[in-house]
Amino acid sequence: MVFRGTITDAPDFDPRVDAETLYNAMKGIGSDKETILDLITSWSNAQRQEVISAYKCSFGQDLIEDLKYELTGKFERLIVSLMRTPPYHDAKEIHDAVKGAGTNERCLIEILASRNNKQLQDMAAAYKDAYGRDIEEDIIKDTSGHFKKMLVVLLQGTRDESGVVDADLVQQDAE
Repeated sequence: MVFRGTITDAPDFDPRVDAETLYNAMKGIGSDKETILDLITSWSNAQRQEVISAYKCSFGQDLIEDLKYELTGKFERLIVSLMRTPPYHDAKEIHDAVKGAGTNERCLIEILASRNNKQLQDMAAAYKDAYGRDIEEDIIKDTSGHFKKMLVVLLQGTRDESGVVDADLVQQDAE
């Protein structure tokens, strides 16, 4: 069974024009949050990455940093999260889940249990790039027991993705 996302590329997309529209929405006092929201939520993630590049080429500035400067609170977190690539978004969420006192175990489970092997490998590389640390070491330091062992197994990214079910193994596990 093949799953396909429901978000598709926006038609008539021009990253340079959209980068300029975002720039204009953020210049001056305050920002045009409606324009920012409408634009960013109308693109696919691949298109957002093109806009980030076009913005840098046109204005010599980092779009994500400009968005962080202009926006605040949960709206800022949403918009900045949408602008990240999926591996970097997952890496940020994992990092936030294990930093400081306490652990957001639900976040760890949600991300690590729902990603395929390639996504886990890409996330681990993004984590290393973004934080200069090993994701496995950070998770090991912040968890314990069987939960820690399961997370480490998931992080290895070695799950069988063939889709073939071994009836004998199912029976053994059931017993």
